[in-house]
Amino acid sequence: MTQLDSVVKPKTKRSKRFLESRAPKLTEDVKTAMIMKGGNTSETVTKALKDIHSLKKPNAVLYKKKNITRPFEDSTSLEFFSKKTDCSLFLFGSHNKKRPNNFIFGRLFDFHVLDMIELGIEKFVSLSEIKANKFPEGTKPMLVFAGEVFDTDAEHKRLKSLLIDFFRGPTVPAVRLAGLEHVLHFTALDGKIYMRSYKRITSEDR
Repeated sequence: MTQLDSVVKPKTKRSKRFLESRAPKLTEDVKTAMIMKGGNTSETVTKALKDIHSLKKPNAVLYKKKNITRPFEDSTSLEFFSKKTDCSLFLFGSHNKKRPNNFIFGRLFDFHVLDMIELGIEKFVSLSEIKANKFPEGTKPMLVFAGEVFDTDAEHKRLKSLLIDFFRGPTVPAVRLAGLEHVLHFTALDGKIYMRSYKRITSEDR
């Protein structure tokens, strides 16, 4: 048996835990997303990235420095940071004259880009502008998709799959409706996608 065919065993407890975390599981861990901005960004993009990060926490890594890259032309840097932070999802925000207030949602498999979808922001209301108590960090959202194109159009099906992967949170055996606090609602209408975040109002919010 050559060295290439041999099985490399971990020498420390730390490396053993690392290899076990990478091993296939019956129920996969929650996917972590890296959220980063490009070389040029707008205030809208910066605020939107922070809001998405707050919705995804604690399963998200927010990069504050600018990353001069174009994901559709060269995904090398995305794959490098994916391996560095063990992330299988990413959100890249940028802004230029040709593509203003631009978002790219993407997935990676084995630290290689699997697919990407590009969206533009037209109307944005920051969570900070909504004067209400926010839901606790790590709250699993209920995802609602409205619009028949999510079930009939191939591109919308792919977008729906990607958004579910991005926001679904941990897998749970059951859901207690009385404890439902957070809803993410996606509506497909007239070629646009409307995303809204809702929090259940309690007596403490009144």
